[in-house]
Amino acid sequence: EFGKQWYQRRVRVKMRDDLKKEGITDLKTYGDEKSSVSGAIAQIMLDPIHSCFFHKQTQVRSMALQVVCLVLQQGLLHPISCIQFLIALCTDLDETNRVKAEQTLIELDQKYPLFIHSQFFPGLRESFKLQTALFSSYPVRGFRNNPPISLLSHVYALIRSSRSHRHSQLVMLIKQFDEVKRTDINLLLYIADNLAHMSYQVIEEPLFVIHHLSLLISTSGTTYLEQAKDALYGRDMAETMQDEDEEDVDEIDQVEDLPKLTDVLVACQSCTLLILLKKHLMAQYNLTDKKCHEFSPLENAKVYDKQISRHTQTAYDPSPVLSAIQQLTLDVDYESEEFEKSALQFYKEFRDLMTQQDLSEFRCSESDGEADKSGVKYYEKRKELPQKAKRKPRVSKTPLKLGDKRRRVSNAKGPSKKKKKRRRYVVTSDSGESDPGAQDSDSDYDGT
Repeated sequence: EFGKQWYQRRVRVKMRDDLKKEGITDLKTYGDEKSSVSGAIAQIMLDPIHSCFFHKQTQVRSMALQVVCLVLQQGLLHPISCIQFLIALCTDLDETNRVKAEQTLIELDQKYPLFIHSQFFPGLRESFKLQTALFSSYPVRGFRNNPPISLLSHVYALIRSSRSHRHSQLVMLIKQFDEVKRTDINLLLYIADNLAHMSYQVIEEPLFVIHHLSLLISTSGTTYLEQAKDALYGRDMAETMQDEDEEDVDEIDQVEDLPKLTDVLVACQSCTLLILLKKHLMAQYNLTDKKCHEFSPLENAKVYDKQISRHTQTAYDPSPVLSAIQQLTLDVDYESEEFEKSALQFYKEFRDLMTQQDLSEFRCSESDGEADKSGVKYYEKRKELPQKAKRKPRVSKTPLKLGDKRRRVSNAKGPSKKKKKRRRYVVTSDSGESDPGAQDSDSDYDGT
């Protein structure tokens, strides 16, 4: 202990002598200059440090995480520049790195709650990049098994407290499936896995996702079907053709434009992912078509604040999409008849899926119309019912006594009013002579 104290004293003396030689007498100025230099170094080395987050070795990722956490604690970097990489590391295979990244995000959320909301989707992209670097197998999935749970469930738990921010982030994820964006199908599969296995707490969350899935399926699916018909029959014939006039797939002799049809079928797999995701959520939380159709995001939030739990623990299965992409993108031969038949078969499957969606929507709307009609018929029948006659007052048949008769007669004429006795005052004259009727009036007064 004595040697340790002596060594620390010698270090302080040597540091003081070095500062005097450099001409620095104010330690505060020296500390500010030192912090500014370290902050500049952290800014310069930020990109190489972030690249270490995607290294295959666990030790490299853990050291990069320690550096970022230390720099954030000292306030040398703006937190928003590191949040998306911390979100990515929340999906790490190493549990130590994952827990430390989650704790850092919780501390940042307490100080800057809106930063995580704004960096949620960039963080999801970085997490997909990390999973692609860690797993060389195809495809990259977005959930853990036993039981299946989303890789970003912890981050979603931080943003789900605010209803508006939660809705905005969910809508942003669903919009990536739009045909205009042309997002990579692997990233779409990763997003679908996370949406299918998020830690939803109330019934409003899966209903909100299903509502926006239905809207996007109806718009994107119709566009893909029209493009596929143009490639299958030709634009001129497809415009004049109706759904009833469409031939069976087995009866088609030749496809008008097979390369275009192949591109459309590959692109429409994003819509197929949405249809499979909708079916998975409805089966997972035991939701009916009618309940999903009646949901409106504009209604009061308290109506859908009921707690919900999963009825099944099955994983999201996109195997039809994976097989279609594998057959349509690998070993493409536009001149072979087998490839043409497989393309026609995938077109038929997609058309049947869209037909089922249209039928379910039509049945729900038809049931709502029948309910309205039954309500109108019930109201009309209710108006046609005869009105009930007014009930006459009941007359007693028992004989009345003399006292009761007198009482009723008096009540019939009206309530009797009791005469109030007025008090008579005696006014004496100044001469002291009293009024002649003074004695009579005093004797008549009974004291009331």
